[in-house]
Amino acid sequence: MKYFNSVLFKSICVLTLIFMNQSCENEFSEIGTDIVGTPGFEIKKKTYPVTTYNKKITPFQSNGLAENLLGYYYDPVFGASTVNFVGQLTPASLTPNFGENTVLDSVVLTIPYNSTVSTEDDTSYELDSLYGGTKSDSIKLSIFRNNYYLRAFDPSGDLDATQNYYSNGSLAQGETIGASELEGQLLYYSDNYYPKANPIGLKEVNEETGELEVTSTIPPSLRIPLYGSSSENTSVPDRFWEGLIFAKEEDEVLSKTSSFYEYFRGLYFKVEPTVTENKNLAQLNFSSASSNVTLYYTYDQTTTVDGEENTTKVQGEYEMTFSGNRVNIFKNEFNTSILQTIEDTSTDAEGDDYLYLKGGEGSMAIIELFSDDENGTTKAEQLNEFRDVDEEGVITTKRLINEAYLELFVETTLSNLDKPRRVYVYDIANNLPVADFFLDQTTEAASSDSKFTHLVPLTKETGADGVEEQKYKIRLTEHLNNIVMRDSTNFKLGLVVTSNAGAANTREFLSPTDVEGVPIGTVLTPKSIVLHGNNSPDAAKSVKFNIYYTEPNN
Repeated sequence: MKYFNSVLFKSICVLTLIFMNQSCENEFSEIGTDIVGTPGFEIKKKTYPVTTYNKKITPFQSNGLAENLLGYYYDPVFGASTVNFVGQLTPASLTPNFGENTVLDSVVLTIPYNSTVSTEDDTSYELDSLYGGTKSDSIKLSIFRNNYYLRAFDPSGDLDATQNYYSNGSLAQGETIGASELEGQLLYYSDNYYPKANPIGLKEVNEETGELEVTSTIPPSLRIPLYGSSSENTSVPDRFWEGLIFAKEEDEVLSKTSSFYEYFRGLYFKVEPTVTENKNLAQLNFSSASSNVTLYYTYDQTTTVDGEENTTKVQGEYEMTFSGNRVNIFKNEFNTSILQTIEDTSTDAEGDDYLYLKGGEGSMAIIELFSDDENGTTKAEQLNEFRDVDEEGVITTKRLINEAYLELFVETTLSNLDKPRRVYVYDIANNLPVADFFLDQTTEAASSDSKFTHLVPLTKETGADGVEEQKYKIRLTEHLNNIVMRDSTNFKLGLVVTSNAGAANTREFLSPTDVEGVPIGTVLTPKSIVLHGNNSPDAAKSVKFNIYYTEPNN
């Protein structure tokens, strides 16, 4: 909470500064990609040098995510990633009364996929945030009773400091969750799991015919019978669930949430590939109220009518949700040659030829705007082309910036075919978006994605030579105005792939260095891309920092 409040405070300060300055200044406007000037001024363009280099994404905080990943994804360029999940179960109600002569009918696990209903009808869906996932990409899924206690508070931190869990299964340096502690009683397994986009029909017994009939449907979900007549591939001892829950009816473990967390420590979802080249990774909404494990049972209910007792069978439910701690654990098999290239990155004074970006516990790039050019012009001298700063620090504008943007070209021969649509930049010194992010209010109605003016999605263009080019465009106009006219610090920028450009909150690294964290949108995508850096062997495709500006005609 303290970290969140800090980020929120910084964001508010940035926004306040932007709008205060905008209200005081009469600047040039940008509408789409057109540059708007005024009479008596000449619009010019210049490309300035930048330095770009690679950096590995190290283990990051992976608990408390609104969405969670589950599955396996093979990237032919970067290697394979496996993402497992462990989560606490929380009783929906405490101190239950299961009644007399209780008989367990079934135990059902339900976790909704992210899906969109068809606009043509209400019966078909498309799965969102699904990477791969066809029947031919099936994987092995095992669900265990978790034996590791996911504590809520950090005993080594400040009073009431919450416990962080990291993507490599660590709680802190030297403290790691062991696989043997996660893999308790095996509850379910499937060698042929893949997400399906079909709605699921819920059945009830027709009192007249005694037959099961579909009475309602729910959106596509991971829905598994863990016990009952329709359950398959379950592996639990006889009367396991009865002993786990019903036998504890009068015990404290069912009357206090904290006691329940200690008693039944939740579920561990483990995935394994059946074929190395498979891709089957999805975002699941474990935080939804519809994500639960429910015990369905019957019990005797006795009523008295006109002095006569009648006993009937009544249906009861005991529900447990995933509202406690939820943790994703990543296992990466990084391509050794790519990893070596990233770790042997050039110094920040030189920059790299290619930039290797991958989501999850993958890799990112660092961007430094303005670097010494081939003529020896320094960063300070380049900035002073736009301003004069007197001895008292008063800034006088020499050039007005109409538009500033980075062009990042895709190296198609090295990149995976399944390219990310979006990339994202942020201020790594403060773990915050740049000013242009806050000013961009564009959204996409069909998804939760946004920020299309600041962070232009991957585009394809045909160059002068007739060859198709793929590139990203990142507008930094307001960010540069802050540096030039408001004397803001020219911080290094982080460049990452993202599943949602609007997901700006960052997850802290276990061992932060010059970068403290990575955005949530990067955590929740396995996709990758290879871009040309500032030292690309193809100079025409090296990263470009283009600035359109106006200055008075002499």
